[in-house]
Amino acid sequence: MRARAIAMAGICLFAAAGWGEDSRAIPAEQEVSATITRFERALQARNLAGVAEIVAEDIVVFENGHRNDGWKDFRDNHLVPEMKEAAPPMSSQLVKVVASPAMAWGYSRTEMFAGGKGAQKASHLLWSVYILEKREGVWKITMLDWSIAKLKG
Repeated sequence: MRARAIAMAGICLFAAAGWGEDSRAIPAEQEVSATITRFERALQARNLAGVAEIVAEDIVVFENGHRNDGWKDFRDNHLVPEMKEAAPPMSSQLVKVVASPAMAWGYSRTEMFAGGKGAQKASHLLWSVYILEKREGVWKITMLDWSIAKLKG
């Protein structure tokens, strides 16, 4: 009987410790999810200032074999030229986020409808992978990997 009581107390103690760790992670994951969502909305809206608020100055961006080193390179050689064109309609879903108090990663799946305003079928599929770091109390995207493919249609 005493052995069962000790075992039960041990199980409760470990469960409580695990629950406490999980409950601390949830706000970080919510903050990271909100940061990624803000970033994706800023891109869709062609809001360069909004993107700048979310990314780190030393961000590294990979897209289908190309690399941008730092915010200025990413902004000037990728975003500014791309933002001269209208954004196609998109449907994005944040698939997964994992966060600790200081670092996080997540990825999203985006269907792009580049076939015109009334396009019913996605023309491209974009996978976005994010690495974030909490800097001075604010989540910043430090690495971004985009992989886009044209869908057979």
